[in-house]
Amino acid sequence: MDERAYIEQFQQPWQELKASIDTARRRGINSLTPEQLEQIGAHYRMVVAQLSFVRAQGMSDQLISYLNGLAAGAHGVLYTRRGLKAYSIGRFFSRQFPELFRQNLRFVAVAALVFVLGWATAVAVTQSDPTSGSDMLPEKVRPLSDRQMEAPDPVFLSSYIMANNIRVGILAFAGGVTAAFLTVFVLFFNGFYIGLIAHFVSTGGPSLQFWALVLPHGIIELTAIFICGGAGLMLGSALLAPGNLRRGDALKLAGVPAIRMVAGCIPMFVIAGIIEGFLTPSVLPAAAKLGFAGLTLLGLLAYFGLVGRSVPKSASPTSHLSTVLPNS
Repeated sequence: MDERAYIEQFQQPWQELKASIDTARRRGINSLTPEQLEQIGAHYRMVVAQLSFVRAQGMSDQLISYLNGLAAGAHGVLYTRRGLKAYSIGRFFSRQFPELFRQNLRFVAVAALVFVLGWATAVAVTQSDPTSGSDMLPEKVRPLSDRQMEAPDPVFLSSYIMANNIRVGILAFAGGVTAAFLTVFVLFFNGFYIGLIAHFVSTGGPSLQFWALVLPHGIIELTAIFICGGAGLMLGSALLAPGNLRRGDALKLAGVPAIRMVAGCIPMFVIAGIIEGFLTPSVLPAAAKLGFAGLTLLGLLAYFGLVGRSVPKSASPTSHLSTVLPNS
């Protein structure tokens, strides 16, 4: 690759990053706006990836030294204590978390698809032999006998599924370090088991009551699981297809947004727990609880689809090569 053409291609973001670093050094980190801090984070990840690339391509020591200095300067800005304070929790959830979701929607969608495939497999198994799936269920939620298809108490099932879903979300993310094989396994079999439970509830008990208890918090829980699973798939993708990077570097780059996505799911699990604790045992009719579940779905669609969107800024003119690489 032509080094001069490569420099001309990326000199503008390098200049922007250097200007922000210089401002932080002269005036302090608090002089930077939240938008500038976000831009530094994005440029930092880009420069780290480019640093590995130019080394692999055997480009000049001057360029490598320049990019290494940019990466070190950006790291110092981002990981100072005051810099971390600038990223407020409110700003994360009002902009950054839904943006991360949209940027990595393909991974979340694949995670949801794996779960649905597990559910569909459970449906196929139970349709071919209605009693065959009983032995596959965990002991706590297994029907009382092969002949008596009565399902356990719906309130107990609701609590069991919630605890199980939180565990699944954590495992789905952590499984990314196994090249996402564990992530896929966990998502598939969670969908399979919940599909089996849904089958036995619908055939042996008041299914409307069960869904009225599960869906108000279950929609939020499943969305959080799919996000955690998508984060795990991001890690697995970095390991399986690192591109021009070393696998360790690719994993580090993917790990930053993946961990932030999982962190965003923590309040979702908490909210689901509050709903499960107060709405599930309430005396509200099933129709009201199902209506509330519909509202949670609309709320999630609005939050992840609309919150944090902004009009893109126009690009500034490209500067000369000499201002990017001094003494070049």
